[in-house]
Amino acid sequence: MSDFKSDLKDSSAAFLRVVWPAIKDMGLIGGGKIIPTESITNDAMTDMLDKYSGIDAWHLSNDRQMRGVASRVQWGKDWRTFTVRYSRDSGAKTEYEKRKTDIESNAGWMYPHLTVHAFISGNKSGEGDLMSVAVIKTKDLIEACTNVVNNNHYLPSGGFRRTGNAEFIWIDWNWLKMLGVEVEIYKRKDLPIKEMLFAEA
Repeated sequence: MSDFKSDLKDSSAAFLRVVWPAIKDMGLIGGGKIIPTESITNDAMTDMLDKYSGIDAWHLSNDRQMRGVASRVQWGKDWRTFTVRYSRDSGAKTEYEKRKTDIESNAGWMYPHLTVHAFISGNKSGEGDLMSVAVIKTKDLIEACTNVVNNNHYLPSGGFRRTGNAEFIWIDWNWLKMLGVEVEIYKRKDLPIKEMLFAEA
């Protein structure tokens, strides 16, 4: 199995196991069902949806409407931030560039209406607990990222972080809420002491 497929499988399994139960009744979600793309499409289409539209799952509402969702699951430390890939050393288009173009073109290009970012304890091969998760409209997230790019932010609430051969924009969830952006946040309050210390490290 390729690294891409393995990561997709791990993220989807964790999303269904601990993330979806915590967010499904939030106002931005409003109940319904979540359907990972790879569970109903072939590998080629799943790959295309991820690479070209950023859609990882379909949200089917209680009144049978459907929309795309982007999900990012990270293991280990609880950063409580959104991260969006801003640049690659290869020069390939990134998540930020694609979503910004999709939204601003007003041409009907497919992109996820909602973005979900979750942090889970332990590592991706384990059965870690959900530490925190936030939900935001993708349009609002990209607008916030553009403010970071244009330096319209107040450190340490947003900035850039380099990982490997790419640079990411990171934005603090609570800072966005303070600015009046519609962000819904779940934070687990009953973590074991050892996990709480690790999460704050």
